[in-house]
Amino acid sequence: MADEARRAPEALLMVAEEPVSPQLLGRLLELAPARVEELCAELAAEYEADERGFELARVAGGYRYQSHPTMSVYVERFVLDGQSARLSAAALET
Repeated sequence: MADEARRAPEALLMVAEEPVSPQLLGRLLELAPARVEELCAELAAEYEADERGFELARVAGGYRYQSHPTMSVYVERFVLDGQSARLSAAALET
């Protein structure tokens, strides 16, 4: 169960479109919001220690995954170059 309690927030946050509050995560995971906060802090510290390209960030009262700030040059390149390759000519004109 301990392993599942650590993996479940990852799964939920991976599909969330908006930051998810510790209260909502707690209800979904059947954990106290304080325990959710602890789990998220542990996960965020692990990602930072592993020097991942993403981070678990506290934003707008909730948690979300986002690209690590040190990777911004690659993200910007993807957004600028990658988007033009995937958008139609009409969408680019807009």
